[in-house]
Amino acid sequence: MKLFGNQKNTKTESQNTKRSKKKRSTRHNSLLYLLSILLISAVLATTGILLGNDLFALAKEDREITITIPEDASVGQVSKLLDKSGVVNYGSFFRLFTSIIYRDVTFRPGMWTLNSNMDYRHIVNEIRLTDRSTQTVTIPEGYTISQIIDTLVENGLSSKDELTSVLQDGEFNYDFLPDDLGNETNRLEGYLFPDTYEFYLSDEADTIINKMLGNFQNKLNDDSEGDSLLELCEAKGMSVSDMVNIASMIEKEAVDPDDMYQVSGVIANRLNHSSEYPYLNIDATIQYAVGHLDLTDEDMKSDSPYNTYTSKGLPPGPICNPGLDAMKAAVSPAEHDYYYYVANADGSAHIYAKTQEEQTANIKKVQAEKNAK
Repeated sequence: MKLFGNQKNTKTESQNTKRSKKKRSTRHNSLLYLLSILLISAVLATTGILLGNDLFALAKEDREITITIPEDASVGQVSKLLDKSGVVNYGSFFRLFTSIIYRDVTFRPGMWTLNSNMDYRHIVNEIRLTDRSTQTVTIPEGYTISQIIDTLVENGLSSKDELTSVLQDGEFNYDFLPDDLGNETNRLEGYLFPDTYEFYLSDEADTIINKMLGNFQNKLNDDSEGDSLLELCEAKGMSVSDMVNIASMIEKEAVDPDDMYQVSGVIANRLNHSSEYPYLNIDATIQYAVGHLDLTDEDMKSDSPYNTYTSKGLPPGPICNPGLDAMKAAVSPAEHDYYYYVANADGSAHIYAKTQEEQTANIKKVQAEKNAK
């Protein structure tokens, strides 16, 4: 009997222990459940805030970004492009929004400058196909700011006064631009990338200029064929402004893309041996300053900072807007021992020289050929 009584007590104690553990387990599970609910709520709230900020652009940075939309691009392709370029932070959410709000939207192919502070509706309205009239304009390589203004005005895109005002006083948020732009009309000389553009006839002057600057930024950072121009500049210890400055002279002086690397080599040799060759002696810089091609003796002696016969080193800024070939040549000059060059009689090629004596002889030879015609 005593043994049986002990077994009963033991059983009761065991049951009490199980009930106690079950209660503790239930309380533990309840606490975990509550914490899970709180965590999920916090995650959903944070996600909602982030998505809401991206959708409505409540607190996004002000940054101009130029994208190129391919032909027949789908909503998914455009969403990925916007996400990769930084226009939006959540491409999948943009895709969902666009698919719901703009069911059969069609995007206009081409190059478009957007801003990362635009909300989703603004972005879609900027790049979707509409009935707004457009104008295609080609800006040739080597055009100056003045020539670009004239071209845009001739194509009915803006007035000269509006473009001049933006070029002089507009604010531009691009890392590649010099810190101190000043307020001259030519302060963006060199950075309006020459290309074929499609503008809306209703575009404001600042939209037009930003589109060209955005294109320059894309070309500067394009690494699809290897190191980008920016990476090449950094590897050479060359500033973007110096690269563009040199490229603008190459663009005006060289006769073809291959010749650009040779001209670049002459400029590099003179800059690297400035104690012996303090002056670049480039006619195109004087032509830019005086505004005409046929230089007089007085022009050659002018005290303009753009006169590279009388002012040492690089001119104060670019003398035109160079193309991609000229910029590539500027950062990768040909390696040779030439310090001089002169155009041949018909201007189809350059004759290079290592010394002043050789240069003088080449000039006499060219002049004799011209006189013989």
